[in-house]
Amino acid sequence: MTSVSFVFPRRAPLLGRVLACGLALGVIGSAEAQKAPGGAAPASTEAKPAEAAPAAPAQAAPGEVVHPSAGQPAAAQPPAAQSPASPANFETKAFAGWNGACDPAAGLCRASLASASGLQALLIGRLPGSDGIALGVIMPGAIADRERPISVRVDGKRLFDLDPRTGYAPFERPDAFWLTDQKTAATLLASLLKAKTLRLEYIDVAGAPHDADFTLDGLDKLLAWTDERLGKKGAKREAVAPPGLAPAPVVTKADLIVRQGVPPRLIERHMAASDCEAPNSPLLKAVKPVIGPLSKTAMLYGIPCAASAGNVSYRIWVVESGEIGGITPLYFASFDPAFGWRGSDLVFNIAFDSKEARLTSTFRGRGGADCGSRGQWRWKDFAFAMEEFRSNADCGGGEPDSWTRVFPR
Repeated sequence: MTSVSFVFPRRAPLLGRVLACGLALGVIGSAEAQKAPGGAAPASTEAKPAEAAPAAPAQAAPGEVVHPSAGQPAAAQPPAAQSPASPANFETKAFAGWNGACDPAAGLCRASLASASGLQALLIGRLPGSDGIALGVIMPGAIADRERPISVRVDGKRLFDLDPRTGYAPFERPDAFWLTDQKTAATLLASLLKAKTLRLEYIDVAGAPHDADFTLDGLDKLLAWTDERLGKKGAKREAVAPPGLAPAPVVTKADLIVRQGVPPRLIERHMAASDCEAPNSPLLKAVKPVIGPLSKTAMLYGIPCAASAGNVSYRIWVVESGEIGGITPLYFASFDPAFGWRGSDLVFNIAFDSKEARLTSTFRGRGGADCGSRGQWRWKDFAFAMEEFRSNADCGGGEPDSWTRVFPR
């Protein structure tokens, strides 16, 4: 197999999408539409794959929520009836990276600022029923682990850690977090108004560390514009917990990991450790990886390797997000009638049943009418154990259930 070099395109595609995501969330917020991140039904891990490589940046219409790259669902349009105002009523303006939108008649302004990586966006909300300013962050490209704190640094100095129990909570969407403690929000707002940079340090749901860096140029001009549009010129700027926002729908960590997609660090490891084709190559760009939970801290990632004659091969990786963590490639036993049992780092046309933690690999030769094999493994504690292996050594076609069982005898 020819080795294909692969550069993972992170910032450019994600940046536009995070901006669209943050601003659109500000323009329209609908709890009813948010049955899962992005308003789609929760991602099933029943052999339902998620995308491996970022697509081109999407162009969001006003009020349209667009998710970034790997593993994200399609754009979702919340119902207009559930929105606080029609997108047509919004005035928009940009200030040094900030994107603002205001509807003076509704007493509503929101704004977003993309991080340097493009994986997150800082959120500002001036919401109906309050004269204060709410602060939040949306993380569609690297969703924070809700069970861990978020460390806040302003101009390089640690300000405080946001307590996951009392400091912040998800509203409207599971990947959009707002500060819920008024005193904490007030401390942060006062610091931001005098600062040049903000950094949020956190661990995402897949166990990867992130530094979300924001340059705060234009914040004062943005707030002055919202003051003017809402008739609050000269009013004291005070922070508040977000009033009137609907709590985010409850989504499991496993579903969030699936929707976040394949971590960039895993894509880089996958390409460096194998001769697999790039996930965005012409043959593989339409083939999605398979992602699913193995345990509370372990996730399975099946990344497509090559496609030929109706078969798609995958490399299987396990990513641990526990205290130790780590990325581990898996190897599987395969039976060959001519050579017996052999080890391989590739499996074919895989299906994963997350409820049973069962992985199935099925290979069919020459269009499905010739030789083939099927293996089934089930996750036990820390490894996959083979449950069954069938081989179609007679090359007579047929369905896998009719093939000769070589394990167990």
